Amino acid sequence: MYNEIYEPPNVALRCFTVYGPRMRPNMAMTNFVSRCLRGEPPVIYGDGTQTRYFIYIDDIVRVNEQLLEDDSADGEILNVGSTDNINIHTLTEVVCGEIEPSLKFEFDEAREGDAEHTHADISKANEILGYEPTVDIRAGVSKFIGWYRENREWYDPLVRSS
Repeated sequence: MYNEIYEPPNVALRCFTVYGPRMRPNMAMTNFVSRCLRGEPPVIYGDGTQTRYFIYIDDIVRVNEQLLEDDSADGEILNVGSTDNINIHTLTEVVCGEIEPSLKFEFDEAREGDAEHTHADISKANEILGYEPTVDIRAGVSKFIGWYRENREWYDPLVRSS
């Protein structure tokens, strides 16, 4: 509405499950990494079949940088996510595989309000901006774990208390 009245250049981005350095500490991935680094079994809330379209922060930064120079998406609403969805059970396997493959998983009740599945239809962002994600989930998880280890002293307490 603001755009229609005042016409400032703007784009609304819907970002799907952003992860990477300094990500929200209360996410499944941070729980899995924290627990695995401590030798504790990761906790999956629900049965693990929930799916997400994770997007690494570098891809979000790249889109925002492009939008500073490119006005082709002005006034648009764009989904920014990945093209490969992953279920939470598989994500847990990927994280544990990087840190401690022998850990068994624990399951707990699904959290109220959690979506069963998300779907990032990025076709509009691709059409207008040529957007394609560049970091797949396995490479992104590995990068995030490396960052987590380097910043564990200050970041892990945030994760553990969230």
